[in-house]
Amino acid sequence: MCDAPDEPKTEESPTLHVAPPGHSRSGHRAFGWCSRCPGREVWEELLAWRQRDNEAVGESTTPDRVPNASREGEEATGRG
Repeated sequence: MCDAPDEPKTEESPTLHVAPPGHSRSGHRAFGWCSRCPGREVWEELLAWRQRDNEAVGESTTPDRVPNASREGEEATGRG
């Protein structure tokens, strides 16, 4: 006796994400654009990736940079 359904399951092929030549496929897959697109700059894509990563780990409200230097950074500055 088999518990499988009568009709075979159809497996859809994974969506192939494309981007113009020289552009980032991962950027286009994630955001629909990349830093090589007209009107976009590298810092915009970097910020978008950081925000996406922060949201994925639940730190979307935490600033990406600290407001003041760490103790290690202050010690290195004092020595230099």
